[in-house]
Amino acid sequence: MKTNRILAFALGALVAVSCADFEAMNHNPKAVNSADAKPYYALNKAIVADQQNPNDAERVFVLYWADIARQDGENSSRAVGASNDEWAGCLYSLSKNSITAATNAVNIVDSQINALAGHEGAFYPNVKAAARIWRVYLMTEFVDSFGSFTTDFEAITPEYKSVEDCYLYMLQEVSQAVNDINTSVAPESDLEKDSDPAYKFDATKWKNFGISMWMRIAMRLSEVKPDLAKTEFAKAAAAGTGIVENAGNFRIIEGSGWDDLAGVMSRTWDWQSLSQTMANLTTNLGGVNVTEVLKNTSRLYKDASATRLNAYTPYIKDADEYLGIKMVGRKFKKNDPAKEGTDTELVQLYEDCTDSPTQGYFFDGLPSKLDPRALAYFSLPGDYDNRIETGYCSFPSIKMDPDYKKWKDGKRFIDGKVKVHLCSSNYTTDGGKTADGRDSTAYHFADPTIVDATFSYNGLVCGYGYDDKSELNGLINGDPYYNANMYGVTYPALQERYRNCQEYRVFFGAWETHFLKAEAIIRGYITGDAKAEYEAGIKASFEYLGLGEYANAYISGTDYNRVGTSVAWNHTAEPQSFQIDFFNPETGKLEKTTYNYPTASKTLYGKALNDQLAKIITQKYIANCPWLPLENWSDHRRTGLPFWETPVSSTELNYLDGWTASSSKAGQKVGFYAQRMKYPAKFNNASPEQYQNALSLMGMTEENTVTPLWWAKQR
Repeated sequence: MKTNRILAFALGALVAVSCADFEAMNHNPKAVNSADAKPYYALNKAIVADQQNPNDAERVFVLYWADIARQDGENSSRAVGASNDEWAGCLYSLSKNSITAATNAVNIVDSQINALAGHEGAFYPNVKAAARIWRVYLMTEFVDSFGSFTTDFEAITPEYKSVEDCYLYMLQEVSQAVNDINTSVAPESDLEKDSDPAYKFDATKWKNFGISMWMRIAMRLSEVKPDLAKTEFAKAAAAGTGIVENAGNFRIIEGSGWDDLAGVMSRTWDWQSLSQTMANLTTNLGGVNVTEVLKNTSRLYKDASATRLNAYTPYIKDADEYLGIKMVGRKFKKNDPAKEGTDTELVQLYEDCTDSPTQGYFFDGLPSKLDPRALAYFSLPGDYDNRIETGYCSFPSIKMDPDYKKWKDGKRFIDGKVKVHLCSSNYTTDGGKTADGRDSTAYHFADPTIVDATFSYNGLVCGYGYDDKSELNGLINGDPYYNANMYGVTYPALQERYRNCQEYRVFFGAWETHFLKAEAIIRGYITGDAKAEYEAGIKASFEYLGLGEYANAYISGTDYNRVGTSVAWNHTAEPQSFQIDFFNPETGKLEKTTYNYPTASKTLYGKALNDQLAKIITQKYIANCPWLPLENWSDHRRTGLPFWETPVSSTELNYLDGWTASSSKAGQKVGFYAQRMKYPAKFNNASPEQYQNALSLMGMTEENTVTPLWWAKQR
């Protein structure tokens, strides 16, 4: 770590990485100075810079990629097509600067190779091959985010090419680089090893990473050029295994401080709450009893004693039998005593213009069956003190005073419970108007008016921030006495292990290679045992998280998650509607409703909820969390999987293509989901001709976020 930081600092003159930089590529890449003398210095810079400093990471990784990929439920503006020019500019600059550094590594080798002998003569070509593989990875970050890019890194002002041309170039580059690696050559000095923060220049690991990247890029073409996808995937598979063990994952240790090695999800003010997409996918999935996971003191919990487990017991509920509390209330005029407490208008506390089968309900408890990885990814409300890793973020437990008059200790007090009023209220004494001029109204329902959200498992629906009705929901916004971001303590939030700058950031995991192979087999690209690869991918994910003891039981699970997908490979029966209990706060009783899974033909995938491709991509999505949101976004754009609910809003979502409050009833469309990021304005300002060329190559005359990329599932 110390060596990497020293190298990164010392090479600052090589490539400056910040949002303020723009045309880092607009210099002669063949002009090598003394600071560039060693190609592995340049490659080190290219790798470290792409880790993203905290400024860039929050804007790119969290607020763009994780938001759009539905991994972060807290922020959904980018998921519904909104843009932020400054944030997009961060990715634009760091991508181009990192690619410049990788190109420098290639050019240094080319400029010196004829004069080299001995160890350097054998070792430098491997450094060049690694730089080419890494440059391809960097290109995927840019192209899969924005679209058109350049393939000419030697030009002073590079010409932009189509996404198709970029992908054809990347396939050629990665295949040649993989073939050029000599796995019998090893670094000799600590300086050489420490210049590679991922693999220490282990040639076999670099080759496997290149093969896995080759597979990823080939599979990206499955919908647009299936014949080419098949040919290239088969070539990649013939070149070697790829990354198939967690020991070979491409990962880099994070660090504290404010530099490129700091944690990408480390900002304490970002709750990074569970999304409804992820909650729907993981609830019931795998059939593992949650009590068994709560006993895990080796990875998740400090105390699994009977006393501690008894604290969870009252909150554990069967999600096959219970849906949750229906989010409704009654409206009346607060300033009209004659109407106070009388029935007037039934009010939903959430808009329901989405195809999520759980919208409008709050599951006030912990599902008795839950994908064990969910508890590795997210901390439950009120369950912070028993987690193994705590203290980096301040996760409070909040209880509303039962008399609804005031907060204890000013606004809150901590007692291990999370209790809030379900409905928020607007009270006033100034003639029946609120401060913003609206009629003063109060939203109440029959007792009990307080919801205990302790240990509850729910996700924020995509678009909730655009839903005026959600302002009435105390579990989202609290009450007048605590009027902001109540979801931070009533919804699960990202685990501290991903926030405290002590983890390895993963760029490619072994599980993905297995899932890619499973998909390739069912598509007929290669021969093999798809079931074995699928199950190996699940096991690799569980083992990486330290949860391997649950994997065997999990892979045989036939329970459907909330959107109708199960785990067991041969269990492909489609789910059927059933009767389920819910709590009606208006009557204070349990009642029954029909639980309807999404209609398969109306989903973006359109074929099934529980076929084998749905299983593969669902498992790949969960395994990739939280490190690989861009890849999860790309898989959804490519296949329409896994199931993502249509966005919810009580106002128009003008960034989306054709979305209306009733459109979810007709079925999902590509235009309901963000497809790309807009280029930052500085691209147009610096190179207006190439900017217009880039848009034209994607079939656009002006920027938008819903035009599918060349390889994506088309309209």
